[in-house]
Amino acid sequence: MNRGLSSLRNLLHLIFTAIILLSAILECDADDGKTHMENGLKAYKEEADFDKAILELQEAIRLGLDSQVDMIQAHLYLGFAHIGQADRANAEAEFAEAITLDPSLSLNPELHSSKTIGVFNGIKERLVDSLTIISTPGGAEAFLDGQSLGTTPLRLDSILIGKHSLKLVREYFQSKTLSIQVKEGKDNRISVQLDKSEMELFITSKPPEAVLYVAGKDDSDPRPYGKTPLSLKMVLDQELAVKLTKEEFLHKELKLKLTEAGVIVSNMADAIPVKEGVVRVEISLDPAPPPGSLRVTSDPPGATAYLDGIDLGETPLTIAKVTPGNRRIRVSMSGFTSMTRKIEVISGEETAVEMALGGQLRILSIPSEAQVFIDEEYAGITPLRTGRIPAGPRQIRVARNKYKDGFSAVMVERGKEKEVGVRLLPVKGSIAISSDPSGASVYLDGEMKGETPLFVYGVMVGQHSLRLASPGSEDWEKQITVEELKVSWQFVKLGS
Repeated sequence: MNRGLSSLRNLLHLIFTAIILLSAILECDADDGKTHMENGLKAYKEEADFDKAILELQEAIRLGLDSQVDMIQAHLYLGFAHIGQADRANAEAEFAEAITLDPSLSLNPELHSSKTIGVFNGIKERLVDSLTIISTPGGAEAFLDGQSLGTTPLRLDSILIGKHSLKLVREYFQSKTLSIQVKEGKDNRISVQLDKSEMELFITSKPPEAVLYVAGKDDSDPRPYGKTPLSLKMVLDQELAVKLTKEEFLHKELKLKLTEAGVIVSNMADAIPVKEGVVRVEISLDPAPPPGSLRVTSDPPGATAYLDGIDLGETPLTIAKVTPGNRRIRVSMSGFTSMTRKIEVISGEETAVEMALGGQLRILSIPSEAQVFIDEEYAGITPLRTGRIPAGPRQIRVARNKYKDGFSAVMVERGKEKEVGVRLLPVKGSIAISSDPSGASVYLDGEMKGETPLFVYGVMVGQHSLRLASPGSEDWEKQITVEELKVSWQFVKLGS
């Protein structure tokens, strides 16, 4: 067992030694990369030994260098050494590597020959081109492949030809990332429209649970949004008209505008800054005078009543405690147009509001006792006064037996009564009467009409009593039926 423990200790010692040696080798390689670079630069600058410089710098690049600046310098001087050996192809390759790492790289004409600068600039012209970046609005920070370039508008003269990732960032606007292609010898111009980003407006009140109203875009009456604390969304330059209400407290109306300095509140001197996309606004409400009461009735009853947009219930109703001041009452009912009225609630007093939904009609007919239909729905017998009818155009039909239907179009107006009169025309037919012998007196419903042969026009339809009388003959009498637009033919042979 002791021998086994001793072997294990030896194995662990070997592993530990190997780890230390490996770390030393890696550290030595890094040091050697830097050392080779320094040797290469010395061979080029001080000794003008291009062969040695090439060997040392190539080894430095192979082993790796800690910083990008060192790597750029290694490729650059390796290119210089190749120029010294009149090896243009390899010089261009090394210059290309350096430019790829730093496209803005340039050579100082006071330090390098025109030949070297010519080779360098020749390869650079094939690798880079200009790029113009414009954003709407301006002032966006531009990132190309993750590297900050500055704020728009930008013109960059040395951007690698090829595909890049461009990202634009501006406060109050949505960041935008797009893939772009920089092409050689082209007008590489990128124009980007940035969309406004929503900021969160967090509103609290003292006391809490106040109802917040927000006016519409067309300055319409504010609508209830919710109770505090709550959040709204705003974009840059947007303005909101809001109102806070709570019973037993005075209402407060404010205007809020989001600017680049923050949210400007109408009754505050300084803008409230936006922090991490959120701006917090606290609004204090002042206590109101003693409340008044409100009674709401409607015709017809059963309408839903709203006070400043808050559902109170169905009419008739009474609210015992209502904050004094200017309020807005609205009633609505299915089939009727909603009605809204501005009222003033007075402290310690009851405010009574009666809302008449729709209008009324008073319908008369000649003759009377005719049936009335409104929009083909039976409404009653004339003379008739209707209940409340929804405002708008209505079609009236009046019908009575033996008369033609009468019609009238009327506009029902809210809160008004209109009188509608309809004259009915009777439905008529005719009677043709002859007798043997002729010259008999004709009586229709007891009224003398003439002597046979006789034609009687305009007789109302229906049952009638027809009697003929002639001297020396018995009277003849019969019930006849007259039909609309028809002739009832009657021939009577009178007996002695």
